[in-house]
Amino acid sequence: MSGFSAKAGSRATGDLARWGPPPILGPAPRFNQDGEPFNPHKHTRPEHMLVDILPSGSLPLMPVQASWIERAVDRYGFDDIGEVIRHLVFAVNAERKEVKKLVFKIKRCLHCHVGARQDQHAKVNLSPVQVYSFQLKWLTSVVDNCPVRDVGKALRIICDYYMSRVNEAEIAKGKVDNSEDVKGGDDVELELFTRRRSHDSRVTVAIARWNTPVGSSSEVENKEPVQILSDEAQGLKGACSPRETAEAIRRCQVGRGSASYAESRGETAEETKKRRELEVMKEDGEEMKRAKELIRKTLG
Repeated sequence: MSGFSAKAGSRATGDLARWGPPPILGPAPRFNQDGEPFNPHKHTRPEHMLVDILPSGSLPLMPVQASWIERAVDRYGFDDIGEVIRHLVFAVNAERKEVKKLVFKIKRCLHCHVGARQDQHAKVNLSPVQVYSFQLKWLTSVVDNCPVRDVGKALRIICDYYMSRVNEAEIAKGKVDNSEDVKGGDDVELELFTRRRSHDSRVTVAIARWNTPVGSSSEVENKEPVQILSDEAQGLKGACSPRETAEAIRRCQVGRGSASYAESRGETAEETKKRRELEVMKEDGEEMKRAKELIRKTLG
């Protein structure tokens, strides 16, 4: 499922379809925003419209938060920063009640201004940032019911909460001697930004650009892929380019032990050998054996 960059007053069907709209309360409006008779099969309900997060249309974040959001756009295949913000709002609103209390009612002085110079904690304005009208209504209720100054502060708190979860996981992993099976910061961040996106092809494409298997030092995205098809096949009208072919092989990961897969990654023979040794070790592990046994029992 692909998304698209939405404008204020429009509906971004991608993330709304993945997470689902809130229950419809009350009758549909008589007219849409253009004054036409409202048609539920053609028009969007006002609460499902995208609106500016703040009157200015921009969101003030701490520099480290802004960098994290901007990085997530490319790293996890979002269309823009607005979609990342909406994803985080969906995510926190889907948390258990106890977690929401932890997020909004526990004070974290991660960017405390007490005793600081006036410009020491200057914020960065990200724009444009739109959320759904029902999300803005929920954030406003958070401000009304929690010790939170405004909607902008609520979103900075959400960023701080999830960034701290990522950092805590990375620190905890570093304290464990045998940490192979322990989730690190990257694992927690990946789980966060891929929630409800199992059928979003943008995730697969984005991760293929940076998710090099353990043991491989190849920077795949910076290498010009070799031609895998024969000259005759490559010369056919409509044939994929070498880069498109390489991307397709990486995305589906079929034949990970084949020469074509190694070539699509731009690996040297030594890099391929190291990667395969680790992959085979994992494939022969107890977890994989249990999974295979379960599959055999299921299929009879």
